[in-house]
Amino acid sequence: MTRYFLAVHTRPTPGRETEYHRWYDDFHLDEVLQVPDFVTAERHVLVQSEGAQLLGPGSHLAVFTITSDDIDATMTAFRHAQKSMARPACLDADSVALSWWRPLGSRTASSSPLVPDSA
Repeated sequence: MTRYFLAVHTRPTPGRETEYHRWYDDFHLDEVLQVPDFVTAERHVLVQSEGAQLLGPGSHLAVFTITSDDIDATMTAFRHAQKSMARPACLDADSVALSWWRPLGSRTASSSPLVPDSA
């Protein structure tokens, strides 16, 4: 199985932030996780970014982890499921941007500093 990520950028409708968070946390994450091959979901709020003007104030990011042997079929299943997913008024519909990602590699920070050879 190959691991993928779906990144979803959104913003709440101004003045409806509490409702937006309640909808996302209590309903929408579980709704998306019902799609086959979707295994985890996490949410983030924008703290600072040089591209913040592109994302807009109050931007949020949901990252869904997907494991699939056929990402095209998974994407098709997701698009089909999207047709029945709620788009509440608390979600700024113009802010929604989806992008699909496949990891190219990873590294972990070393627990000890690199020491140059003394040769």
